[in-house]
Parts: sequence; C-alpha cells; structure tokens
Amino acid sequence: MFRALCDYLVIASVIILALGTPARAQDTPPERKDIPAQGAAPAPAATPAPAQGAAPAPVATPAPAQGAAPAPVATPAPAQGTVPAPAAIPAPAQETAPAPVATPAPAPDASPAPGAAPAARSRQPIGGAPRASAQKKEPDHFRGLIARVESSAIVVQVAEGKTVRLGLSDGITILSLTKASYADLDFGTYVGAVSVRLGDDIYSPIRRDSLSWLHKGFELRIIDEELRGIAVGHTKWDLTPNSVMTHGWVDDQEDRVISIKYGPTEEEETDVEVPRDVPILKMSRGDKSLIKPGARVFAGAQKGADGNYVAVFVIVGKDGIVPPL
Repeated sequence: MFRALCDYLVIASVIILALGTPARAQDTPPERKDIPAQGAAPAPAATPAPAQGAAPAPVATPAPAQGAAPAPVATPAPAQGTVPAPAAIPAPAQETAPAPVATPAPAPDASPAPGAAPAARSRQPIGGAPRASAQKKEPDHFRGLIARVESSAIVVQVAEGKTVRLGLSDGITILSLTKASYADLDFGTYVGAVSVRLGDDIYSPIRRDSLSWLHKGFELRIIDEELRGIAVGHTKWDLTPNSVMTHGWVDDQEDRVISIKYGPTEEEETDVEVPRDVPILKMSRGDKSLIKPGARVFAGAQKGADGNYVAVFVIVGKDGIVPPL
C-alpha cells in the first residue's frame, strides 16, 4: 500500500513536471520567438551590432550615408562646375603675359644705344639734329652794322648793301660781347656755341656710355652768371645750312672739346670742338647806350601785321667785335 502510494506520487510528480515544463517552454519561448522574430527582427539585427561595440552607429550611419549620398554626388557636380572657372582664369593670365613681353620690346631699341657702331644702333648718337617738334618759332635774324639810330628804331645795313628798319620796344633785350679766353672755362660754366656736325663717322673723344658725334664750333660765348639759363637748349641755326645753336653748361672737357649739357638726360648734350682760331667772347647784359651808328650787331626781330619789324633782342659787339653768331 505504501509502496503503491509512493509510486503514485512519483508518477504524479513526473506528470506535473512534464506538464509544467512544457507549458513554460511553450509560453515563454513562443512569445520571445514570435516577438523577436517578427516584430523585432530589425532590432535583433541592431542588437548584435551594439554587442560588438560601435557597429550600430555605423549601421545607422550607412542608412543616412546612403540618404546623404546624393548630396555628395551633387557636391562634385558644383565642384566640376567651378573647375571651368579656374580653367578660364589661366587663359586670361596667358593673354596678359604677352603684354609684359611686348613692353620690354621697345627697350631693346634703346639698349643698343650704348653700342660701339652707330649702324647697329636703333637711335642716333648723342648730339644729333634737333627734333622738329622741339623747335620754337625763332625771330628773323639780321647781321650787320647800325647805319642810323632813330628815336624808336634803328636802321641796320645788312648783306649786299641792303638796309632794314627795326623798331625798338621798351622790353627789348640788349646784350654785349667782349673778348674772353678759353682758359676762362670751368666745369659748370654757362656757355653758348654755334657749331656744325663734322660727319656721321666722327665721334667725340669724351668718353661716356654712349657715343657722341663731334661738332666743330664757329664761335664760343662764355655767358655771365646772371644770364644763366638764357636760350638753354639745342636748335637749328641759320649761320650755315647745317649749323646748330647750343646753350648749356660745361659738363665735361677733353683738350679743346667741351660737352655742353642742356638737360638731365644723357642725350641732352652736344660735344663741340673749339679750334684755336675761332672767336671766344664773353656775353653780358647791355643797355641802349650800346646802340649807336657803326656798331656791329646781331639782331632778332619779329614781323608785325603791318609788315614792319620789331626787334626782340640786339647783341652788340664792343670794341669793334663782330658778333660771330
């Protein structure tokens, strides 16, 4: 009886255990298998990722990465759109580059100037003919002897026995010429000279960076300091067909050759040889007391609308000096 009861209890326990265990196995697992498998299927996929560390973030990132992928794709597009702009910029840069190259081009024309032979040079040596554009309207020149003096005019006997009447204005400039010496010259002395170029292949002995044509002087005037600057420059003159007049200061000297400089550049100077037989005179300011019959003069006058001449300046030679201008 007791044995049967124990067997019964054992059987009952086995049944209870058998019935209770499957119930839990069926209740709990099915819920976990149903919920995760169907509802949280994505979650489990994400769950293993967190278990590995930062994988979920990458997993979540790829989704936006794929969503943002179009944006990067669109970004390169503008980048390519911007590229043409840089491509266009170099093109103007290359077009601008030739300009600097063209600018130096004129420079080579000037650079040969210091060369040895004028034939190979692109410009004339120093002391060439004055430029026409630089010429000023020069008064008409009269050289001769005062034949008669009137109250407001003088009558000058010119070449071939002809006479010309020159009016004397209140503002007329009167200058005098007296004897001087080549030894009176010094560096910086203000001078004037009428000269003519000796030839295309005759150059000054004065050394400088550029060659300079040599001129032969017909006269040389040492000018008083108070008249410094008078008629400064280099201009054509009518003493001979090819003569020129130069006023400036002595910038250099080599024996009987002087460099007369009349401007700041190297080209603005004329080298003049002063032969021993040419007159060397001193030019000073004068007055109307020098205007008298028999005086030798060189006068510049302008013709008025009425056809009469009015003197602008009169240079008078003192002590029988004939103005050599």
